[in-house]
Amino acid sequence: MKFKNIKKKSPPAGGNNTKFPSNSRSITENFKSSFPKINHATLFKIYGGALRLFVVLIFAVAVVVVGYDLQKNLQTKQNIDQQRESLSKDLNFWISFLAKHQNYPDAYFQAAVLEYKLRDSSKAKMYLEKGLSLDPNSENGRKIKEFLRNKLYF
Repeated sequence: MKFKNIKKKSPPAGGNNTKFPSNSRSITENFKSSFPKINHATLFKIYGGALRLFVVLIFAVAVVVVGYDLQKNLQTKQNIDQQRESLSKDLNFWISFLAKHQNYPDAYFQAAVLEYKLRDSSKAKMYLEKGLSLDPNSENGRKIKEFLRNKLYF
């Protein structure tokens, strides 16, 4: 198939070959800024007020954060006190049991563990030694002794 010679259409009469007309114009008015002039005293008052507001906001945030932390610490303390009370009740039970049954080595081992949990290492060692003197071949007693040896370095 042969290509035909197609003539280009001529531009409209009186026009040039540009596709878009030129619409440029200049702005005759001078550009004026819309910010008013402020003297130094007024500017210092504005900055001073903004600074006071910023300090008050920082203080309020600090009060909220410290209050939240205090509330969280009080809750933790209450939980620790409840655990300590529970451990003390258990220890009192075993001590009263030992008053009636002095030849029961497992009761001494229980008392030793509870004293360790209550952070009284000297009493924990005393109960452990008493229990081991009653039953030197006790598997539980040896495990507790090894555990306390690693933790208390005795």
